[in-house]
Amino acid sequence: MVKKYFKAIRIKNLALLGLIFWGLMLHNYSDSFSFEIDHLLLFISVIITTASGYLINNYYDINSDKINNKNIEDLSKTFYGNCYLLHLFTSLLVLFISDLSAGWLNLVIITHILVYLYSLKLQHWPIIGNLVVAFLSSIVLLIPYWLTGKFWELENFNLSENLNQIFVIFCFLLTIKREIVKDMEDIQGDLKTGSYTLAIVAGQKFSKVILGVLVLISIGFLIICVLESILNIQNIFFFITMISLLVTFLYKTYQSFEKSDFKTLSNLLKINFLAAGIWLYILL
Repeated sequence: MVKKYFKAIRIKNLALLGLIFWGLMLHNYSDSFSFEIDHLLLFISVIITTASGYLINNYYDINSDKINNKNIEDLSKTFYGNCYLLHLFTSLLVLFISDLSAGWLNLVIITHILVYLYSLKLQHWPIIGNLVVAFLSSIVLLIPYWLTGKFWELENFNLSENLNQIFVIFCFLLTIKREIVKDMEDIQGDLKTGSYTLAIVAGQKFSKVILGVLVLISIGFLIICVLESILNIQNIFFFITMISLLVTFLYKTYQSFEKSDFKTLSNLLKINFLAAGIWLYILL
């Protein structure tokens, strides 16, 4: 049962989120902003909230996931529902016992509402569902920056001066691409359950065009960062790695026609996330 639970909450995805989250936290620590136990409690709440999102999504997608061969047929809706409620209350309780302001509790509550609406309805709408997931991912990665007391400052694209914001923008673009790829991968199950994702409404060819445009935007964004950043060894490694992975992804996109091909594309984007997370620690 433990193995099934870890699979249900996408433990590998949570580990990747934790890697990136703490990498950004470490970059924000300074003489005026140091570690507190409440930061750890906030992180725990974020991870539990993310896990609850996977669980409620599994709850509503159980039929389409069976069609898409995601190997969850031995887990019931009751299992997902009970686990979701447990995670929901635990994520709020962790923040409630902390000394953080009520604003953080409100943020987690709003996140839970958006995740629930996404799983219930928004994920079945073309583009809207993709943007909601990308938005929520960005919110999570902005938390280390918001803890310093700032909301959003982005005067240029210099990595040394605006690493957190640049990283969030890049991950936002990566997440949209991955969501579109997942829609293409799951098209059979979505068709039979009445979803109207981009892949269904516009077709796979048009979806690939959108992916191509997003890749070019991402590469253009990275090139702007190159021109405005100090080109030390770490930054050169980051830019070459990210652009190489994006070019590979773009090439593979137009060679993909089967479910297994789209799974490979999704894994490529995960590697992109992982490489970016590792780079955060190289910069420390």
